[in-house]
Amino acid sequence: MKSSRGLCWLVAIGCASVGGQARADPLRVRGDALAESRAPAGLVVLQGQDRKYPWVDAEALVWAGARSDATADVLTLALRLRAPRGVGELRVGRFVYASGAIRPMPIDGASAIGRAPWGLSGEVFAGLPVVPRFAATGHDQVAGGRIAQAFASKATLGASYVEQRLRGRMASQEIGADLAAVPVTALDLAARGAYDLVSLGIADALVSAATRVGSYRLELFATHRSPSRLLPATSLFSVLGDYPSQVLGGTIRWDAAPRLDLWLSGGGQDIGGELGGYASLRGTLRLDDAGAGSVGVELKRQDVAGARWTGVRTILTEPVISHLRVSTELEIATGETTTGSATWPWGLLALAWRPPRWEASAAIEAGSSPRYQFEVNGLLRIARSFDFP
Repeated sequence: MKSSRGLCWLVAIGCASVGGQARADPLRVRGDALAESRAPAGLVVLQGQDRKYPWVDAEALVWAGARSDATADVLTLALRLRAPRGVGELRVGRFVYASGAIRPMPIDGASAIGRAPWGLSGEVFAGLPVVPRFAATGHDQVAGGRIAQAFASKATLGASYVEQRLRGRMASQEIGADLAAVPVTALDLAARGAYDLVSLGIADALVSAATRVGSYRLELFATHRSPSRLLPATSLFSVLGDYPSQVLGGTIRWDAAPRLDLWLSGGGQDIGGELGGYASLRGTLRLDDAGAGSVGVELKRQDVAGARWTGVRTILTEPVISHLRVSTELEIATGETTTGSATWPWGLLALAWRPPRWEASAAIEAGSSPRYQFEVNGLLRIARSFDFP
């Protein structure tokens, strides 16, 4: 696999082998071409499924970003086999594994699931941690599994274990448990937790209880996140407010009108021993019964050491003409810095055109943040899907 062309051919052959045995059974293929303002990039999405043998399918996702060489990276390349009546499943290749309290992990390996008629299920996985161009060594390993028991339709209780070794040494080792229950009508309970056996501490924890009373949905929750469990920042609000922390809070959702939803959320936070809190008020108005168009406004305040800021976000999504959709988003946040107060604006404009079998979309974002004084990025994507007899 020295070039992106050779890698794409390999992926195509792997998918074609699934559906190529029955002539009347189509092979579905989708290709995406992307270009961004900083550098050209490519994304190839392939999926194959045989209607005669629906228990087998394959999928591949290849990213060909701008590099000094012609090598592409495979994001996903997996073959999946499903047993009849859902009693088991086997997946082999490169994929993202996540189950119960196990955090999402991209691996090159295999996973297997077995389900018993009385509600017991077991999962195991093993492989190599994903690194670019399949460069992992035999000394890099990740393995784990989960066992769970379902009690009728009232509750599911699971326990999990995962360990990762890099260069032969233990890099991480966690045990976890998860619970989902509906003990009575209109009451949902959920909990999960993971304990780090290497650093000897709680890596991730969540407890929540939710109920619905008329047009209101009430939820109370408590969370704990270590730095290893933070998600990538996807907007200005997440850049400013996503920290390793402990949170105790609640959310109220009100279906105020057939097309109007309101959310009120708030809680207390402990970030590095400093106590504080946050509050947000959000509303979404659907512009049609199907919800194809909508207008949203959110106000948010966070007040804790190292993260004191107030922001407002507006979102508009609207179909303009047939197959054409426009979306805009604007965020403005004002907060404290080491030199005083500052204001950070951020905006996004996106267009999407989706006629049958085609998809074209473009987006441009611009703004500033505590990290960048000013930044502009653009993205263009064109996609086409095919069916081969």
